[in-house]
Amino acid sequence: MRDLLIDKDIFEKGREAAILEEDWEKNKIDISKFEKTVLPRLRKKRSVKKYRKTGINKTNLKEIIQLAEIASLELFHGPSNKELADRHPEWCNHCGICCIQSSPLFIHRDERIALITLNTELEDEIIDNKRYPKHFQFKEDKPCKFYDFEQKRCKIYYTRPQVCQNYPLMLMEVQGKEKNVINLRYNCNYAVSMVLQKSIFLFDKALEIKFEK
Repeated sequence: MRDLLIDKDIFEKGREAAILEEDWEKNKIDISKFEKTVLPRLRKKRSVKKYRKTGINKTNLKEIIQLAEIASLELFHGPSNKELADRHPEWCNHCGICCIQSSPLFIHRDERIALITLNTELEDEIIDNKRYPKHFQFKEDKPCKFYDFEQKRCKIYYTRPQVCQNYPLMLMEVQGKEKNVINLRYNCNYAVSMVLQKSIFLFDKALEIKFEK
């Protein structure tokens, strides 16, 4: 089904580029867990049994999920990752995984002054970013010291950095262009729900094309 939506070679090159950018090679186990988490949810929404006579199988669903992980629905006249995330804030169940496991917490150079002005206690907590020298990061961020474990909330929620506001999206340079990509963390309901929604969209689009032929 994926091949009905995108050329196989183009998909493989795109996935390879995404893997290189996100260092997925180091996270193959997590990516595999992520796909295994999405798959049963997709099977409930789009049962293989219903379409078995048309030749659709479990492998097709896995391929659709892989496409949903890396491709923007804008390519298929659907919403962007950012639009999808903005429409469904309820997907975040405030588990705190992003606060506990994310590192480094990127702070744009234009954010630093505003953050310190609104939160004076941050002045000694923000240091130069090791990967992007012109930007910054929190000195301690795994777990983030501003995460309240008892309340399960961010202590500086209303002034938190943009990278925290955008999660589970990450602004990354993919093939020379800045794109909002999904952080494929299998234990993040927001990320799983986003890829599931995209997978449903792509499944229906592929089905539409399949029956048109």
